[in-house]
Formats: sequence, C-alpha cells, structure tokens
Amino acid sequence: MISRLLIEARERGIVEFRIHRPIFTNPDLERELVVRFGLQTARVLDVEHLPYPELLRQLGKLAASELVMHLQDRMTVATAWGMTIWELVQALPYQAYPNLRVVQCVGALGNQQSCDTPLVVQRMAQALGAQYFLLHAPLIVESEAVCAQLLQQRMIWETLEMARHADLLVVGIGSVEPEVSSLKRAGYLSEAELVKLARDGAVGDICGRYLDLAGQPIPTPFDGRLVGITLEDIRRIPCVFAVAGGAAKGKAILAALRSGLLHILVTDKGAAMEVLRHSNQLSGGKLYGFTTTAPQMGATAVGSASRSGAPHTGTAGP
Repeated sequence: MISRLLIEARERGIVEFRIHRPIFTNPDLERELVVRFGLQTARVLDVEHLPYPELLRQLGKLAASELVMHLQDRMTVATAWGMTIWELVQALPYQAYPNLRVVQCVGALGNQQSCDTPLVVQRMAQALGAQYFLLHAPLIVESEAVCAQLLQQRMIWETLEMARHADLLVVGIGSVEPEVSSLKRAGYLSEAELVKLARDGAVGDICGRYLDLAGQPIPTPFDGRLVGITLEDIRRIPCVFAVAGGAAKGKAILAALRSGLLHILVTDKGAAMEVLRHSNQLSGGKLYGFTTTAPQMGATAVGSASRSGAPHTGTAGP
C-alpha cells in the first residue's frame, strides 16, 4: 500500500525522489591553500573533467554546506552575483533565521540573468527564512554623474551602508577570460574590452573591481560608474566567503587570494592546481605535487581547525 501511495504521489507531482551523491574533497589541497594564503578555511572539490555546468552545481552544493556552518541569526550577510553563487543558494537547506538580513552589495546585471544579484538575494533569504534588502540600481551606469546621483538616493545609500557593515560577504571571482566572464555574458563588457583589461594587467575581479596577478587593484574606465561596494569596503568585512571554480579561473582566484581579501575559499581541484602552479611560478618554487610545506595534519584535524574561528592573518601568501 505504501509503495502504491508513493507511486501515485510521484505521478501527481507531490513527491519527488533525488539521489544525493557524496561530495568528496581534497584535504591536501585544502591544507596547502590555507597555509600558503593564510585562509581561515579552504574547501576543494575533488573532481576532474566535469562539464562546466555540472562542476558549478557540485561547487554550489559544497559551498552551501560550508556556508551554513558560519551562519547565525541576527547576522547581516551581503552577497554579489554569479553562476556559482546561484548554484550555492539553490543548494541551501531550508532553515529559519528570522532576524538574519541578506543584502545586495552591487547593482543588478540585468538582461534577465538567473544568476543576477536580486534573484540571488531573494532566493538566499527564502532558503534561510531571512529578511532581504535589494539595491535598486544597475551595476554600471552611463556616467559618473549618474552614479553619484544614485549613491545619494536614500534607499541605495542605506542598502550599501548595510552591505559595508555586513558580518559575512559571499562573492564569486570573475575572470577576464571571455568564456567565463559574467560581465561579458551580461553585456557590460565586450571581448575587446576584456582583452584591454588583460593587457593592462587585470586577471580577475571581485564585485566588478579588477585585480592584477599580485592582488593589487587595476583601475578601469568604469570604476566611477559602478554601483556597489569597493575593495576597501570588502577589506573591512570580517568574513569574506568566496566560491569559484574551473581551471580557467586559476589566475583570477590567485589574484583574489594574494589581495588578502578572502577568509574562506570554496573551489575545485583543477582550479586549485592552477592557483598553486601560477603561485609557484611567481615564487620560483617547485610545482605542487602533494608534498607540501604544511604541517602534517590529518583531514579531521584540518577540518576542525578551519572551523574553530581562527583569525585570518590578512597577509597574502606567494
């Protein structure tokens, strides 16, 4: 009888069955990233050769499981946009944080992108049973004068102030590689403009603010037209939680790590290996090969240490 009821419930769309595959991580790479870049926590998805959409789904699940460990009621959580962040919020388990605030920290991409910031904010708040606050402005506007006027609007100013004083910020890491650039996909930047950014030394961005491989800011023609928090605002936030993956983002992730802005990183094996390869090339070190300079700790010890609230050093590694 139970079997018949379940079959009927599934056919009527009342019940659905899902198989949750285990998520495997790589403790050696996690340990190396923590030690080398002074992170509080690193999670590295131990997969290879996945199609990019599936890689993002798996990363989103891993990031969601990590994020919930850092949430408390009455926190303010600011968030940006990104395909991986969208997968993160899709994977969040339903919880009840009635006094938690989810805040949009940069303007909207537009063009009905599923990974756009307003949708991310609303979906995260829904999953967490939280309040949410939207930033009613586009990401990049026509002129610096328009941007200045928008920033004087009370609703926009108050929302950005809330984001600047967040307890935790969730960000993706953008790249100047055209195939993985959210700003190109949204129509804000052309391939030619990305090529120029790369020629000027940019390798990636956080919240639309570009960095070179050393983690230093790269000025862009649209900095004064971008509605959102700045790199200095980000530096003052106590916990910056970044999620990004794919080998094509190796340089961009390294730039973010070397900036000293990140406290928690969720990535995948391919991206982590690229990060360490480029880092070793810059420092003249040996190519990473699972023999690290990190103390010999077991996976359990690494996990418990990374979740003990150890402070971020604020000093970028090689």
